[in-house]
Amino acid sequence: MVVATDTGSTTGLTRLFRLVGLIAVVSGSVGAVSWHPLWVAVLIVLSWIGWAGWVVAPSGALDMERICLCVMAIGGGATAAQSTGSMITALATVLAATALLSEPIWFGLGLAALTVVLMACSSILVAGERSPRSMLGLLTGVVILGLMGWARRQTRIAAEQNRLLVEQNRVIRAERDRAAAMAERGRIARDIHDVLAHTLGGLVMQLDAADALLEAGAVEQAAERVKASHTLAVSGLADARRVVGALRAQGFDLTGELRGLAAEHRATGGEVAVEIDAATGRASEQVEMAITRVVQEALTNARKHAPGQPVTLTLRGSATEMELVVSNALSAHGGSLRHSGSGAGLLGMRERIAAVGGTVLAGREEGRWTVRIRAPRR
Repeated sequence: MVVATDTGSTTGLTRLFRLVGLIAVVSGSVGAVSWHPLWVAVLIVLSWIGWAGWVVAPSGALDMERICLCVMAIGGGATAAQSTGSMITALATVLAATALLSEPIWFGLGLAALTVVLMACSSILVAGERSPRSMLGLLTGVVILGLMGWARRQTRIAAEQNRLLVEQNRVIRAERDRAAAMAERGRIARDIHDVLAHTLGGLVMQLDAADALLEAGAVEQAAERVKASHTLAVSGLADARRVVGALRAQGFDLTGELRGLAAEHRATGGEVAVEIDAATGRASEQVEMAITRVVQEALTNARKHAPGQPVTLTLRGSATEMELVVSNALSAHGGSLRHSGSGAGLLGMRERIAAVGGTVLAGREEGRWTVRIRAPRR
């Protein structure tokens, strides 16, 4: 017969199986067993009480189920030779005990062993049954049910481990998605910072120059500054649209972008010398985009802190990495915009290049401010 053994979480189907087992036990004992001596009747009724408690035990009431199984083991095992119902109770207890998942393994095996010992005592000492065939049949039944219970226990352990693994994978996926979202937000924030700092800083300088020229009566030169401001604003708007739309650069040309940044820097009144190694070659779009943004930030910083000082931009490449150096002479007083930033420029440079596996070193070298960028091609 089928006996449910999920003592950790009692379901409706489990209760139904247990109730059917109780009915079978009672019907197999009433009218088919001698109720003498009195201790036999007491133990049989005790096994019924234990089984009934096992049926109605609330879900999660582990103490109550443990007690009920112990009562079933004692009552059913000690009277197994006097009643078919008691034999069913004893075998069901062996199956349930070896399948227990909510208890240590020693408890289930100990309870099963106690049941087997009581069954043997009932057969040999009480009923006088010493036939090797009968004892072998009893032992075979106990072993089969014990192995069934053990297999059930292992299946439930595997199912619980799978459930925990699925839950762990769900948590890992959620954390990975959150980390990816944070990284993407950081990337977009750096892009916005670079675009705004570069474009707005250049516009402020151009408009300040135009205002000064107008006050001096140099209308034509002021108009040139305004036109340069317009060009810079158009370029910044294109970059901003690309960032806000979170678009990946397609067909990105690092050399062209660097020369474009140099042209914008010159348009704001700065001086920049560009040296690009002819054998530099192409890198991945992510690396080229990161290098471009860092150079853009470095030129913006040069305009802020060392206006009018010449800047050198050198790009070289090897078989495995790209190296770019942006250097400018230090200014004794700094520019009017030196306090306009948030101080996140260098941090953004390092984060951006680190995201593609590279490094950024920035500091004073021989009287110049130098930014060294190293990044892998892929």
